[in-house]
Amino acid sequence: MVLDVTLIAITLIALLIASYSDIRTREVPDWLNYGLIFAAFGVRIIFSFELGWTVLFSGILGFIICLALAFLFYYTGQWGGGDSKLLMAMGVIIGINYSFNADSWNLLFFFLALLFLGAIYGLIYMIVIAIVKRKLFVKDITKRMKKQKKLHSFTLIVSLIFVVLTIFQSFFWPLIILPLGMFYLFSFVNSVEKTCFFKKIKPENLTEGDWLAEDVKVGTKIIVAAKTLEKEDLVKLLPLKNLILIKEGVPFVPSFLFAYLVLIFGREVFDFIIKRLF
Repeated sequence: MVLDVTLIAITLIALLIASYSDIRTREVPDWLNYGLIFAAFGVRIIFSFELGWTVLFSGILGFIICLALAFLFYYTGQWGGGDSKLLMAMGVIIGINYSFNADSWNLLFFFLALLFLGAIYGLIYMIVIAIVKRKLFVKDITKRMKKQKKLHSFTLIVSLIFVVLTIFQSFFWPLIILPLGMFYLFSFVNSVEKTCFFKKIKPENLTEGDWLAEDVKVGTKIIVAAKTLEKEDLVKLLPLKNLILIKEGVPFVPSFLFAYLVLIFGREVFDFIIKRLF
């Protein structure tokens, strides 16, 4: 019980600071991520003398699982370095019980909640950004819809087909809104990304973890390929005079806080949301 309270207190403080930093500056300091990892391991080591070595082993097992996931998401370009390191820390904190009881599923539950709540949070964030920059967004989405008239008509026809099928078989009704819904969703997301998430900045203002939107070339030579920037990339880009095009993603760290709060206060809340939505 004392172990759980200690880990929860440390984690909530760290996630609050990390969320604020991510929203404010679009990055999470390395000292915070690494500090959380070492603090979680330190707490588990201390309590392992009293509660047994399984307390430490649980954290190690969770860390290894999340390390693999972090590498996957980072090197496929889905997450930045800060998100990946924070996931490793959450692996140590939540852990996987060696006895493999009901609590052993907590890490999986947290990860699923992270993805689900992250998607909802990301969509809400994009809606807010689209409203704030509505002039740019409306202009682009209008142009996009005109270019995609054929695809729009096709998805409308598919939806109408499902309407007809629903008359004969009621289980088709959930599919009625799927084609049009996916079309509008992808159009919205692509338009928001194009008009609200790309910007040009000076090389000296770049930071580790920024997403390079295109290859940076000097003549025909590629200096840095489009990817998440690392420290050595910043050294290469700093002498350049031209502005660098980067892509700003949704600050994802608050999703970690939301998912952890759901984990703490019980799965009933998450189940309630799922049932209401579906």
